[in-house]
Amino acid sequence: MNTILDLGKFRKAVVWKDESPLIMDKADYELKTLLQLNKPIVSKYQKLVLELKLPRNSSCYALLGVEYNPNQNSELMIEIHVKDSNTIFYKSKLQLHEDIYSGIPTEYANSIISSAKEKILESNWKYAGSLVFLLGAHSLIGSSETVFSKATKILIALLTNEFSEESCLSDDLVIKEELDSY
Repeated sequence: MNTILDLGKFRKAVVWKDESPLIMDKADYELKTLLQLNKPIVSKYQKLVLELKLPRNSSCYALLGVEYNPNQNSELMIEIHVKDSNTIFYKSKLQLHEDIYSGIPTEYANSIISSAKEKILESNWKYAGSLVFLLGAHSLIGSSETVFSKATKILIALLTNEFSEESCLSDDLVIKEELDSY
């Protein structure tokens, strides 16, 4: 199921839960980092994909997908599947007027890892397992480290909201709060 969200201020997003708009290609390589958790708990498997379009005067486009795979240890593995080739064209649901290519390029991978670590520490993440950023899409002109950083933090916030038994915020509210916190 996917939902197109109008976030106001010329911001739009699409969220997919437990499905994907892209077929995952084999990664060129993977970047990994490991975080130790203080009081880990195990949650349920979750897959989210976010497509984000921001106002034109900023770096405006990212599509990023993450899978949370639970396990019974005290660690969280963050993994990025990096794909540098720009061969497959993706048709955006957000009516972008430039070509969109599938894959998470190297230039955005480090930003995704550092943003994920920052948001996980900030949100007091406690879910043991792995976060695998396994798919993405970008434009050659309209994408940047900044927009991928925002997409990463939004995905972590959405996952945290999904796992929390006491929080029942809507996806658009979670995304707006995260965008407005910059």
